[in-house]
Amino acid sequence: MESTKKFNWTFSLKLAFLYTLAKLKFIHAFLPDSLNDQLPTGWNNEMFWMALKSGGSKIYYDYYSRLKHPKSYNPKTSVDPQFELSEGDIKFFYENGYLGPFDLMSSDEAEKLRDYLVNSVVKLESKTLSLKAGDYEFDTENKINDDIFSENANKPTEEGKKYFVDRMNSFNRHLDEPKLIDLFKHPAIIERCAQIVGSDLILWRSRFFEIPPYTEGTKFHQASTWLYENQKESVANPPDPDELYQVTAWIALTDATIENGCMKLIPGSHKEIYPVLLGKKRTEIHNNAYGNREGKLDYPIETAEIRPIEMKAGQFFLFCERVLHGSFDNKTDASRWAINGRIARPDPRFYTEKMLNNSHQVKYFSIKKLKLDNWKAVLVRGEDHFGYNRLLK
Repeated sequence: MESTKKFNWTFSLKLAFLYTLAKLKFIHAFLPDSLNDQLPTGWNNEMFWMALKSGGSKIYYDYYSRLKHPKSYNPKTSVDPQFELSEGDIKFFYENGYLGPFDLMSSDEAEKLRDYLVNSVVKLESKTLSLKAGDYEFDTENKINDDIFSENANKPTEEGKKYFVDRMNSFNRHLDEPKLIDLFKHPAIIERCAQIVGSDLILWRSRFFEIPPYTEGTKFHQASTWLYENQKESVANPPDPDELYQVTAWIALTDATIENGCMKLIPGSHKEIYPVLLGKKRTEIHNNAYGNREGKLDYPIETAEIRPIEMKAGQFFLFCERVLHGSFDNKTDASRWAINGRIARPDPRFYTEKMLNNSHQVKYFSIKKLKLDNWKAVLVRGEDHFGYNRLLK
């Protein structure tokens, strides 16, 4: 898909002004809040030039980076032999962007866990991110979108609010339910992550995924530092964004097949972050990663090898958030359920001080004043020698 947006000189001129101000950090204290809130302080030069020269029709929705390979593919720590990864396994991960699947529990155990989690966790309102408790607000006046990205977000409808509340309700439920922390602490998961990322590990985010019967799967996307949430600054701030600092464990709570919407990915597509070509306006609220415009990654998906990751309930696989990934449509009469956990080294700073002080936004959900008072990282292996992130006691 080629971008259907015409060159927007106003966008480019305003972006040049804002990016220049963003780099002049010494004057930020003297600028009004309304202007400071528009500064793309987390952008790098590649992101700026891509957006500028395209007039806003081709934009990096996440922090541009290129993944570095380590000097050695040897495991970073020693583990019990049953969970050992070979040098070839780790090289495969770096070259392809994923590894697995692996066994975690039996299908019967996964079914019982799914029934419990769906009925006792997912269907109840989150204690961590609750609209009723005032943990976030919808931007009904659309003020947070009154900037150069305003056309990429919609004023939420009542239908949209319900959809977005359900989405927010799927995040970080491990902070409500200790069984989920135990799940991600399972040595089958954490010992393999340790060999790839390092011996000290934190769980900083989790999310449930349901693809209901006869519904569209998730479009191909990728992440690096989750800058796309507010489009200005990164959620994850590792010492070197080009290094692998986290992996994602994706656990199948039902059988995951091509027919019911298993994960799919493009091996090797994680080597760098790709810009998004923006197209025409859209009204559909689902699969709305790029606001209210059609969007497609500037990557030859049509000619790429698309690899399905089919799994039995109770299995999991590990992948790099940078690899292009999505899911197939669910063509069956039953939901496909899964949960993932983001497992990282403890040296990245997750959320900036500004975000933690009640000013985070999720632009594509039209959400503002997102409180992170209840957010904490969970130490799942080793020790935290840095103290950058609040830890669950």
